[in-house]
Amino acid sequence: MLDDWRVVEAVRFIEQPFDGQPSLEEIAARAELSPHHFQRYFKKAMGESPASYSRRIRLDRAALHLWATNKVVAEIAFMSGYSSHEAFVRAFHGQFGRVPSDYRHRARRSVSVPTAGEMARVAQIRLLEFGAIPLLAMRFYGPYANVEAHWLHFVEALRQCGIDPGTCQAVGIAYDSPEIVDNDFIRYDCAIVASDIVRPRSALFRLSLIPGAYGALEHRAPYNTIFSTYRVISTAWLPTLAGKLRMDLTCAYEFYRKPPWCNVGGDQHFDLMLPVAWQEMAS
Repeated sequence: MLDDWRVVEAVRFIEQPFDGQPSLEEIAARAELSPHHFQRYFKKAMGESPASYSRRIRLDRAALHLWATNKVVAEIAFMSGYSSHEAFVRAFHGQFGRVPSDYRHRARRSVSVPTAGEMARVAQIRLLEFGAIPLLAMRFYGPYANVEAHWLHFVEALRQCGIDPGTCQAVGIAYDSPEIVDNDFIRYDCAIVASDIVRPRSALFRLSLIPGAYGALEHRAPYNTIFSTYRVISTAWLPTLAGKLRMDLTCAYEFYRKPPWCNVGGDQHFDLMLPVAWQEMAS
């Protein structure tokens, strides 16, 4: 987990959407360190430089867009902070071992087909609209197999800050697909709904649920079966609404109906919510 507030500030700033890439000076200022000191500080904590971290997560996001959208490669290159198609192709090949067009073709061929049981769950999906919801979160890295352990660490951090987790609504935030991102680098935020709790200069940081429309499906099963619930929404339900809705590739939320730290190893009960956006209708 990220337990250093300076690194937390830097990571959150790097992960904000930019047309280009934030400069080292801008990132270091968020950590209140000189660029030279910050560069060494960040690499010691994260195992890679700020520039490498920024480049990797932007290319991971580009890979997701190649798989899930029909955007042309040049458009994805620009939204990933590259001013030229050629530079993007070189960087993408360096990270994934394939050029973007080949990666897209192979990724789409490998998509799992929903089972009959998953298709039957489509009728249970609800389309919901949410406004911004204030959250207090902590960042973790590692495979989804570690998510329940993340929650145990998070609960202990809340208690050390004098926050009673028993009174809180738990929200998980998943950013990465294990089909794209190396297990060690998968990002997951454990969070609680909190409008009036501020913990400056700590591993706990404030963020907000992204307002908009969501496809929501109840999950009541061991956490290691969550990808079946993902498939119901993303590959069984959304294609039936082609031309009306598309997946909005930001992050996924888990709104827990029962505290996840109380059910480690057993059934987890939450609503999985994937952001969607209405398609613009051609005139």
